[in-house]
Amino acid sequence: MMTRRGGYLKILSKEEIYDIHMSTLDVLEHVGVLVESEEALKMLDEMGAVVDFRSKKAHFGPDLVKEALRKTPSGFTLHARNPKFNLRIESDRVYFLDGGLPTNVIDIEGNRRPATLKDVVDFTRLYDCLEYVDLMALGLFPTDIPESVHHAHVYLARVENTDKAAFYGYYARGRVVAQDLIKMASVVAGGFDELRKNPVIMGWENPISPLSHGRAQTEMVLEFAKSGLPIHIGSAIQSGATGPISLAGVLVQQNAEVLSGIVIAQSAAEPGKRPPIVYGAVPALADMRYGTMVYGAAEPALMNVASAQLARYYGLVCRGNGGTSESKIVDAQAGYESAITLLAAALGGANLIMNAVGGALEPGVGAMSFEKAVLDNDVAGMVSRILEGITVTDETLAVDVISRVGSGGHYLAQKHTLELFKREHFVPKIGDRKDSRSWAKAGAKDVREAARERAERILKEHRPEPLDRTVREELIKIVKDVEKRELKKG
Repeated sequence: MMTRRGGYLKILSKEEIYDIHMSTLDVLEHVGVLVESEEALKMLDEMGAVVDFRSKKAHFGPDLVKEALRKTPSGFTLHARNPKFNLRIESDRVYFLDGGLPTNVIDIEGNRRPATLKDVVDFTRLYDCLEYVDLMALGLFPTDIPESVHHAHVYLARVENTDKAAFYGYYARGRVVAQDLIKMASVVAGGFDELRKNPVIMGWENPISPLSHGRAQTEMVLEFAKSGLPIHIGSAIQSGATGPISLAGVLVQQNAEVLSGIVIAQSAAEPGKRPPIVYGAVPALADMRYGTMVYGAAEPALMNVASAQLARYYGLVCRGNGGTSESKIVDAQAGYESAITLLAAALGGANLIMNAVGGALEPGVGAMSFEKAVLDNDVAGMVSRILEGITVTDETLAVDVISRVGSGGHYLAQKHTLELFKREHFVPKIGDRKDSRSWAKAGAKDVREAARERAERILKEHRPEPLDRTVREELIKIVKDVEKRELKKG
């Protein structure tokens, strides 16, 4: 797997990062956060936070925050069924993820409709084949099965249809869902002890802005923390609605929500088995004209870069957001918004970039498109090439080749060209580079048509590596047990 390095782009100075940090500590100590889990409040009280059990507010002193950060590992490896797809998440490494839980899909025929479990299977198979998808973490939210059991069905669909790193970071239903997912992941990993050593799953929380940790999501954080498993804590603030209109103010509030989540997680962890935690950034803005939630804009792109800088300041790995668009269809707007936001997050050094390939259209309502996933894969390939940079060696400086060709010659027949062109030049799968006459002769296909054809071909021909039969049978049994339990609840 290609190693991508980000962190070239910086928005904040060292002094500005420090100002945001100190303002965050002020908010955590004097404003506090709402924590709706009684269990978490008791742990925080024992840890030294100032807790008001009646109002469910917790206040965190600077030393408490510093200690929680000190206990948090700086990186970790997320494992896949096939070890060649394992991801070492650390420092400035950049990985591309799928889209995030829309309830609608734009299918191969171009119809927008509610997402189904079959769509989850098809998208997983598509991502298994697309070259620049490194990790599947969320994806579609199927509407054709009961919500109480869909976490089990979706996790099975994921691991059955890819041997890349894949899990289901569903975060909204609390302790029992967390236990189900950990149990299923233990089967995939080869047992709970193996899961702890070689995690194939990650907990997932989005604090409720402003400054709140909901009960169900906090319960999930506690379950993963007790097991020593990785956790993503990602604030999803809307500038001007659930957060300040000023971007610096958004960063302060986001920082407070994420850092307080880290303290909560570490309050439940066992010494020696501390969970790695991903500093999550999902910044958006509220368009003051329409009241819509906007991700595919310049301001979220800026905040993603700044968030990666803040994560590095704390020695944490970072989840960013890119590849999203407010367009309703796969058009030029979808292309430029997705490309700009992905490039900014990658250059900024976000380690895990959600929505990078197959990012949702109109994220506030949410629809994923097969065509867009294939097109985004090309964009991710170009971004990957940019992150590789320019290799400067005796071979690439090419003085001897330049000397041989001299003036007035060409390089087409040079061995140097034949040996290096695949390394030096990114070749898109979908983007058309023919001259207009050749393009017309080949059918004059636009990029959407080419993307649709590739998606259809992958879904027709690609067969993912099969899941071990014994593992599959055990997972199916767990799914059936979850269905029986939820049916009894009525």
